[in-house]
Amino acid sequence: MTTERKFSWSYSALRNYETCPRRYYHYDIAKSVQEGESEAIQEGHRVHSAFDARLRAKTPLPLGLGHNEPILAGILADEGQTYSERKLALSSNFRPVAWFSPEAWFRGVLDCTKLKKDFAVVFDWKTGKPSMDMTQMQLAAALVFHSAPAVKRVRAALVFVTHDVIESQEYIRSDLTEIWGEILPRVKRLQKAREQEEYPPKPGGLCRRWCSVMSCPHQGVGG
Repeated sequence: MTTERKFSWSYSALRNYETCPRRYYHYDIAKSVQEGESEAIQEGHRVHSAFDARLRAKTPLPLGLGHNEPILAGILADEGQTYSERKLALSSNFRPVAWFSPEAWFRGVLDCTKLKKDFAVVFDWKTGKPSMDMTQMQLAAALVFHSAPAVKRVRAALVFVTHDVIESQEYIRSDLTEIWGEILPRVKRLQKAREQEEYPPKPGGLCRRWCSVMSCPHQGVGG
């Protein structure tokens, strides 16, 4: 007899589901599509690994990433505690739990966190084109608020390392009600899809070149 797996989610799961439920099912649930890592994904791993080594062990940045030294050096020199690649999890009642806890409902990895008494700054390293992702910033702030009760204010920043662009948003603890009020209905749709195993295709920009779900009627179609 198998035990039914408890529902849990992450930012990437929610994003992938909302982009296209059918693609999300084949790539993330059934894992019936296996692709090698693209150059963009490999570069993302390289940047995250180099930044993590710089923040944890003060390892010099490798060739080609030196222009990011000022922001990393500034983070290390600033007062407060510095955390790199911090894994945090919440239960369904928003209580902090261990990453592998059976109660873990939402999991998130914060690329870099600077914690200063009642204020925190969260950085996410991006290697793609600049864009404002409010959901990711909201969830980063929520993770900090729930995990650090003394924090009253969080600045969430998306750092686009190849474009020298930073998009940021600031939140106060009372924003948690609005954050979860906006995100929870979306999470419930994801949960319902998993429970009912309903993953309809959603045509979009990935269909033509960036999706390998060959059984989908929209595969290879679009601009």
